[in-house]
Amino acid sequence: MTLITLSRQLGSQGSEIAAKVAQTLGLRLIDLATINQAAQKAGVPRIALAELESEGQEGWANQVLKALRTMPSLPRAAPFPGPSAGEAEPLQPGVAALTMPFSGLFSTTVPPISASLEGYVRMVGLVIKGLAREGNVLILGRGGQVLLKNYHCALHIQTVAPLAFRTEVVMARYGLAKREAQHRIRSSDRARSDYLRRYHGADWLDPTLYHLVINTGRVSVDTAVALIIATQQAAKQPVDSQNAGKEKHE
Repeated sequence: MTLITLSRQLGSQGSEIAAKVAQTLGLRLIDLATINQAAQKAGVPRIALAELESEGQEGWANQVLKALRTMPSLPRAAPFPGPSAGEAEPLQPGVAALTMPFSGLFSTTVPPISASLEGYVRMVGLVIKGLAREGNVLILGRGGQVLLKNYHCALHIQTVAPLAFRTEVVMARYGLAKREAQHRIRSSDRARSDYLRRYHGADWLDPTLYHLVINTGRVSVDTAVALIIATQQAAKQPVDSQNAGKEKHE
């Protein structure tokens, strides 16, 4: 089973790299649009998703909370046991095995997701863990590196790059002036860092969260793809080698 998470700085070409890795390895690419589709089916209002998608808007969290202040909160689900050593987390009781396109994920015993940010984040965690249980996926963003940190088969990747490099990429991608591109990058960095810190208690740029941190200002997209694939294959070798050694002695 192959399971990869990829976190990226805006302008570090992480999305392009993720798409090429997924295509090469035959993985389903789980991006924001896919997760939002599941979120809407679970009852998250479109306004919450729209605000959370808006990278680089100052005060985005306050805007969402203000707009949704009168809406009910999501009841906290009862905790369920975490994964044992080397195993993925079980699905929450009452949740069917995940099948695309998520229609079987949320059973009638799961309360509708409210518009609160906490409810949205809990729903994202449920979706990501369900996908991880199925395997053979590449999950782009949304805290996958933290949610799946105890999954022995998961490979966690982050792409970074110098500000000057990222500025050029964002200018070309969105047709922005230099100052506008830099503003969007800095705002995106703050939003992504705040998301991990606020809801997962983690430092987004902590290299110990990842197996591999790639500076795309130094290597090409194709080289980054090759590095990820080589790392994923190498991660399986120790187990395979041990098994091969046991077979020879039997």
